[in-house]
Amino acid sequence: MPCLTEADARASLEDLPDLSWRPFGREDLPAIAAFFAECESFDGNPERQSLSGLQEFWDSPRSRPAEDTLVGHEAAGAIAAVAWAGCNRVVTEGRRVYLGGAVRPDRRGEGIGRAVLQWELAHGREWDRATRQPGYGPLVMRLHAPADQDDVRDLAERHGLPLERYFFELSRALEDLPPTPRPDGVVITGWDPARGREVHHMIDAAFRDHWGHTDRTDQMWEEVVGSAAFRPDWSLLALEEATDTVVGAALNCAYEQDWVATGSREGYTDQLGVASSHRGRGIAGALLTASMQRFAAAGMEAAALGVDAANPSGALRLYESLGYRRTASTCVHQLSQCPPPISSGRSETNGAVGSGGPNVHDR
Repeated sequence: MPCLTEADARASLEDLPDLSWRPFGREDLPAIAAFFAECESFDGNPERQSLSGLQEFWDSPRSRPAEDTLVGHEAAGAIAAVAWAGCNRVVTEGRRVYLGGAVRPDRRGEGIGRAVLQWELAHGREWDRATRQPGYGPLVMRLHAPADQDDVRDLAERHGLPLERYFFELSRALEDLPPTPRPDGVVITGWDPARGREVHHMIDAAFRDHWGHTDRTDQMWEEVVGSAAFRPDWSLLALEEATDTVVGAALNCAYEQDWVATGSREGYTDQLGVASSHRGRGIAGALLTASMQRFAAAGMEAAALGVDAANPSGALRLYESLGYRRTASTCVHQLSQCPPPISSGRSETNGAVGSGGPNVHDR
């Protein structure tokens, strides 16, 4: 399929009947959160947006909502569609664009989703071309969707976004909890914000052999531990006793927007990392069982997490051995392009059509 310019793709959006388009305003976010919730419920999407997450996106210094978003309103004012091509402007190893569009269920089948995705792709390409500098990595544009959402999968693949990866959501009831083991020479302790920088670098190093990983900047890390979902009182560190260094961590969250959909109050392990030098010593299992204990003490009914189906560390086997069971599957479609020639045009100064996606910190 030929690539449209952003101007042509925007014109195609404007040609859609009964819709007018403009960027997100911060005052629009409650209505946009409700719109996403309607789409996510219809699609059975395990990855759900929240109002606080959208506000964090809006407020992030990395974000340019006036450039990267459009919302399509009907004449009567209701939101019919969202186009969202979130360009990560601070990571250069890979030029990431998050494709986070959606179309209201009763307006599907009208060609809106195709026009939304074409604009998102065109916006990502033109942003990359206009702002690229020597040494920047390839352009990577990703769309997340429930694995059984066939219409989105077909749309993505027709636009050059092949299926790249499956991710599983897992959960276990907080009943009959196993005791927390004590790995030799390692102590499991609570979250310590003074060690945030050390944890940041340990997790980055631990995930460098995982698909799609790029190191986070300090700003991105602060957004993770400063988010409304992060629960420092549930989060844990593994310290090597001999050196007092961080060799593992479980960053735990409360995604309250999921609780209504799942019917269960869940503590969610958003990131679980163990230093490669300390794998195979039971540290990950200890962090998880200690996390379960904290979830239960806080009145949660279940523990949940997500995992790459092809994770090279054998994480899925560990989780299943601890009683986690699969509850949903998500697929990732990805378009990757080798770096094009550097543009001689303007430089940056200020800057998918699934029904949800990763949280704002993964953009």
